[in-house]
Amino acid sequence: MPDGRPDLVLCDPGRTGALHDSGLSARADSAMDRFAAMVRVQLRVPVALVSLVEPDRQVFPGMQGLPEPWATARHTPLSHSFCQHVVITGEPLVLTDARTVELTSDNLAIPDLGVVAYAGIPLTDTDGHVLGSLCAIDTRPRTWTDDEIATLTDLATMCATEIRLRLATRQGKRDRDRRDELATQLDRAHARNEILLSAAQALAGSRTLEQIRHEISWFVSAEHRPTYIGLVVAEPGGMLRRVPEPGRPALADTEVGVFRADAALATAKAFRERRLLCYEDPAAIDAEFPDAVGRLYRDLRLHATACAPLVGSRDVLGVLTLGWDRPHTLDSAERVVITTLATYTAQALERVRQLERRISVARELQEAMLTDLPSVPGLRLAARYRPSEVDEAVGGDWYDAVPVPGAPALAVTVGDITGHDVHASTLMGQVRSMMRQTAWNLPEAGPAATVEALETALIGLGIPASGTLLHAHLSPRPDGSGRWELTSTNAGHPPPVLVHADGRTELLTEHDALFSHLGFRTRDRTDQRRTLEPGDLVFLYTDGLIERRGEDLDQAIDRLRTLLSRLAGQPPEAVADAALAHMVEPGGHEDDVVLLAIGT
Repeated sequence: MPDGRPDLVLCDPGRTGALHDSGLSARADSAMDRFAAMVRVQLRVPVALVSLVEPDRQVFPGMQGLPEPWATARHTPLSHSFCQHVVITGEPLVLTDARTVELTSDNLAIPDLGVVAYAGIPLTDTDGHVLGSLCAIDTRPRTWTDDEIATLTDLATMCATEIRLRLATRQGKRDRDRRDELATQLDRAHARNEILLSAAQALAGSRTLEQIRHEISWFVSAEHRPTYIGLVVAEPGGMLRRVPEPGRPALADTEVGVFRADAALATAKAFRERRLLCYEDPAAIDAEFPDAVGRLYRDLRLHATACAPLVGSRDVLGVLTLGWDRPHTLDSAERVVITTLATYTAQALERVRQLERRISVARELQEAMLTDLPSVPGLRLAARYRPSEVDEAVGGDWYDAVPVPGAPALAVTVGDITGHDVHASTLMGQVRSMMRQTAWNLPEAGPAATVEALETALIGLGIPASGTLLHAHLSPRPDGSGRWELTSTNAGHPPPVLVHADGRTELLTEHDALFSHLGFRTRDRTDQRRTLEPGDLVFLYTDGLIERRGEDLDQAIDRLRTLLSRLAGQPPEAVADAALAHMVEPGGHEDDVVLLAIGT
């Protein structure tokens, strides 16, 4: 700060001249508004500003979320400015609660604009003058994360680049001899900024490696852009794996699909050294790597390459590789583009990895809680479970079969806890265990009484589980005829299908209300009884088997009955496999599927 005086900084001729030459003031600017919009979306804040600080006021050429009358005016006096401190110090200003900080506690932006939490990053010109700040504002206290500050810093770099380009445009207009050359450079740089803005938005929604690869693939096709772009991800054991690239040739250092991180390859070296590596022509590649690598690059018509590490919050997650079919030297702007694109890709990849781990753990937990079917003389049992193929739709479907002492010989349950997340899976485990223990401890009680005991326990223990289930007891007839008595109660569950040996099917439609820990049931639950003849089969299932977009549930149940009729006389294992094969569409079912087939 010159002579320790803030006014000398704000009135510095070089700085004020740059502000004037930028052409930005208290008027809306579409590019600056886009940067403010990106900040608002990426950091999820109510207010985001591109703020330029003049000697006596601050102006907002880029603005999102500012209240009136400031939104229309697009400027405030310095009495309402936090950004002036960024200009004066030349450093970022990050505040969790401005009301508690001596520097800002009396600033009128707090009562008038609702500013509480603030994060501002300097916007500088090529001579180092701080013209203003790119800032994110929250109306309540907020602890800014390292990732949020890193994202804001990246966007500020792009915003400052745009401002510098405008300053360069003014300089170009003064210099006739360089005007055409500067115009070309400006067009290219503007296109790069547009690419990064679009890439950030697209990658933010990616949920799989293939989606990440797809979102960045568009970067390849336009003029002056790379002819190849590849994504390599880190795997356990010090290995790197190339994400498949349909319709595109593989780079030499990823052609094998999986390779060691210590290999003498450009991608591996960028991964190890955590820095952008650029090879502008075949000679540069030959000087760094074995002859075989250089020959493969030339065979693939890739004469220049750049490898950018994908650095996550803890580790290097992979490498973004770009290739050109001609010698190509990266200028500083292109290096910024590639590095920034790699940052966005790393953030997307980290989210995908976290999502994959969460889904994997939840599904392993859910599958671990499913039952190994017991061996019961006179009965044949087969169960199948297929998880949802939608990303996080891990739910609470389950089946259980428990031999109990005395009569009945077997207690079975098929159920579905409300919800499609990890919480539903954990509730399912509790309900399954409680149901199993109740059936074991009260073998003389009927299924309806068993389910009522479950609901009573849920209410007493405060376990917030609700959903549908069918609970049944099976007992052999004592006359040695091979007949079995099926006693069941249905708590809002899809109706079981009784398949007779002659192919007739019967839908067991009797049901009561869903079960709930809140005690919404208004009447006692009821038991239904059926006699199973030798060769009959009872088919229990959850709604994932019959729910399909565009199809009525009654139609789906009719399809199931027709299929089961054709399968009459088949063993339960064959019936279960056929039901999955014919009723569940591969690659698109949105709910878990559980089924249990019991044959006599």
